[in-house]
Amino acid sequence: MARLPVKSEAVHEAALAALSCPHLGPNGCEVYEERPLICRLFGTTPRLPCPNGRAPAVMIDSKVEHQIHWFARHTRQVLV
Repeated sequence: MARLPVKSEAVHEAALAALSCPHLGPNGCEVYEERPLICRLFGTTPRLPCPNGRAPAVMIDSKVEHQIHWFARHTRQVLV
């Protein structure tokens, strides 16, 4: 998260209101190479489905997904 560009409170509020990301620009993700874990997982697990119906050929194993969610809760990972 520390490597991501700082966005204003207004940008964060607008993104939250739209259920979007403050780093999503007109051409897609503006921080793709530095994107957080939650973004890397999006669309690859049953609990984080892609709203466009896309998915990898093989979803992440449910045991691994459980470990990831445990890690996020216990390290206080947050959405941008």
